[in-house]
Amino acid sequence: DDKEAAVARLAEVRAMLGVLGLDPLDEHWSGQTGSGAEGEDLHQVVDALVRMVLEQREAARARKDWPTADALRDRLNQAGVVIEDGPHGPRWSLTPH
Repeated sequence: DDKEAAVARLAEVRAMLGVLGLDPLDEHWSGQTGSGAEGEDLHQVVDALVRMVLEQREAARARKDWPTADALRDRLNQAGVVIEDGPHGPRWSLTPH
């Protein structure tokens, strides 16, 4: 119930993450700096990782291993990635904020 203490702890955590280069609110992670190349690089990395999980999900579906396929979809969803299955294969997008 102590809002001031919570705000102070949040600032401390952000400072620690900043030292490690991991502050999620830093412009580096938002792709807002410079020409936007960093944002494009980050998108390419995320796309490759999501596609790797989608390949694993497709392999599980081919084996009719529905619990694994569902678990992979659910984990992506928990991370903010929405999967849409279509006639040309799965597509992904980020959950709107």
